[in-house]
Amino acid sequence: MNTKGQLLLVAFSGTLLTLACYFAPYNQHTHWVQWCLWGFLCGFLLPLSVAVSLNLPVKDLGLTIGDWRFGTISLLLGLAVMFGFGLWASFQPEFQTYYFPIALQHKSSPLSFWLSLLAYMTGWEFLFRGFLLFGLVGKPSQAELLPRDLKVWMAIGFSTLLFGLSHWGKPLPELIGSFVAGVILCLIAWRTNSCLAPILLHTFVFGMFTVMVQFRLAI
Repeated sequence: MNTKGQLLLVAFSGTLLTLACYFAPYNQHTHWVQWCLWGFLCGFLLPLSVAVSLNLPVKDLGLTIGDWRFGTISLLLGLAVMFGFGLWASFQPEFQTYYFPIALQHKSSPLSFWLSLLAYMTGWEFLFRGFLLFGLVGKPSQAELLPRDLKVWMAIGFSTLLFGLSHWGKPLPELIGSFVAGVILCLIAWRTNSCLAPILLHTFVFGMFTVMVQFRLAI
């Protein structure tokens, strides 16, 4: 069981790292690769270093394959739902404006775009669904989709609050939806005891939005 001091340091460092990601020295619209690598640094490498320094078992922070069957089902269902949302969003001017510069970078170098995006989302999801979720309450003792321990819900709420606020500046529907998505991604991570499905789902959804805008605007 983590001590109160460890929990406070996880929460405090997680908050600082979220701010570091949000106030990145690079702009995703103009320096895509650098922005993604900064997210990998602040979301994965640094929190992993904090976990090691606090003697937190790294293997208990969601860095496993986990229940890959449930993870695969969650991934496919999530993509199906977000595909419909993405189709609607690609018609909206605010989404087109936001994702247009990113779509240009996808068009110029698709492989670089996807590899960078995967690195970014690995950091992003580990920070919120691994370091903050499992770091605050430990790994689940049994497979459960809806946690029965109030402490788990408090960790989910804290993680989701930071996750949602970090979407400030994005199109309003995406900002609002990020709070719902944050809870869902936490529940998937908790049920699978892994960050893998959330990483893949978030990567494909972001990429899908970008590609849809690219085709919608015939870039």
